[in-house]
Amino acid sequence: MAEITTKNGFEIYTIASTDGKTRASFVPEKGGVGCSIIMPFGDEEREILFLHDNFWDKKLADLPGGWPFLFPVCGRLERRGISGDYLYDGNIYNLPIHGFSWQMPWQVVDVDKPDTLVMELKENKDTLAMYPFCFTVRLKYTVCNGVLTCKQTYINTDKKPLVYYAGFHPYFLTPEPGTGKDAVMLDFKPVRLFRYNEQLTDLCGEKKMFDLPVSITAAHINEQLLQVEKDNVATLSFSDGFNLHLKSRGARDVNPFSYLQLYTMPAKPFFCAEPWMAFPNALNTSIGSRFLMPGKREEGCVELCALCDKKNVA
Repeated sequence: MAEITTKNGFEIYTIASTDGKTRASFVPEKGGVGCSIIMPFGDEEREILFLHDNFWDKKLADLPGGWPFLFPVCGRLERRGISGDYLYDGNIYNLPIHGFSWQMPWQVVDVDKPDTLVMELKENKDTLAMYPFCFTVRLKYTVCNGVLTCKQTYINTDKKPLVYYAGFHPYFLTPEPGTGKDAVMLDFKPVRLFRYNEQLTDLCGEKKMFDLPVSITAAHINEQLLQVEKDNVATLSFSDGFNLHLKSRGARDVNPFSYLQLYTMPAKPFFCAEPWMAFPNALNTSIGSRFLMPGKREEGCVELCALCDKKNVA
């Protein structure tokens, strides 16, 4: 079964591959966030997640780093100038940035296998006050040699359509700024580059696509949202030959995560390549959100793979 340890008052669940070189640790009480992902790098092992200094604080108003899962929205909401507001069925509700899943405690429902962890989140009085839907979201994390997979199951347990759009916000660890962060390159296949409004709450047009591959420290790619092709693999290539490939797929929908949000803080050693199902503020529009009918379920899958290419390093 998964290994269970404690740190700073939190239970940590760690799953491992058969050779023990690929490990992933999660904190169910803290939004089910991933706090460590170890991947093999030749004969070595490598931590790939960045944690903010306040990661272990009990109460945070923003994401703490690591590997957060976003639900029922990605990004920000705004209606009539009020941050977080959205209209549903004639009533105004308010959600924090990226929804509530990263703030809520998750229930562990399966730890019987050493390489698998299953967590669930369901509605409660707190979620219903800001999101009037009954639901079950299940995350099944599995590791094998050099690969982490997250299979998501979204279930509508309500009598009305479930309106949502989920995503991930991984903080990938990079070298410190000035010591190699600029040498990390990003590559993927976008088809559209959007223009944000000043508050980053909505889209207001499109921009000319930038050239790829590109350094993750390039100022013009920060806080950018792009639509991606069905072959939506995003690759981070490090100067020492370490490569991370992030890709997503669906069961019936080939590409549910059709958006990629890019984000970094120039002074911090991390970069976020975030698979999203929709754009910010989609809950306030007539398009963009996913509609899951009562009693139905749908699935998505996000996969992170580490590859070593030391032979091509100069």
